[in-house]
Amino acid sequence: MKDCKIQAIELFQFDGELMDERLPGHSEDCICGLLAITTNDGGCSLIEFQMHGCNLKGDIVQWTAVYQRMKGLTLDESMDYIHQKQDAWGMERAHLMESALISLAEQLDCTAKGITNRNCAEWNRAYLFDHSQAYVSF
Repeated sequence: MKDCKIQAIELFQFDGELMDERLPGHSEDCICGLLAITTNDGGCSLIEFQMHGCNLKGDIVQWTAVYQRMKGLTLDESMDYIHQKQDAWGMERAHLMESALISLAEQLDCTAKGITNRNCAEWNRAYLFDHSQAYVSF
């Protein structure tokens, strides 16, 4: 796991239909989506998120652009990077990525123990693309 590096980071911002499905009765200021991280050794983590009353500065693409510098970093380097940038990023962004990295580390640990990673198979990418109002990938 020490040599494991982040290969790709993707964020899907759910459209209204998928938000209604995942969060019935959600408020108008709610943002809901899925953050996916994959690694060079086939690791994968998916974190569904929701933020209420979140003050996005710009759109979701600009909001997630801060994660781009994490591509190519190990998990330990990524956690250190989050802690260095936490004040500049704000709690929402830092917590979202930290949660995704913790989930990824847990998935990699399970895989190392021979336990199948079902997390990444649970979401249908075509469905996500059809039901996202925004998508970011780096």
